Amino acid sequence: MTELYAANIETALKTFITDHRGMLTREQAISTILENWFASHGYLPPQQEGRRPEDLDASNDD
Repeated sequence: MTELYAANIETALKTFITDHRGMLTREQAISTILENWFASHGYLPPQQEGRRPEDLDASNDD
């Protein structure tokens, strides 16, 4: 455990890393968690594929 995190946060982080085998580092896991939280709370735009300007028309207005 680090001094920055409570034991339950450290346990949750280790479980997240175990559940997401593609995460190679602790830093990647923390970055992913923060990005997901910021996006879900409106601090970051959701990750989505955009359309090229020439492909936009009234039929795909949201």
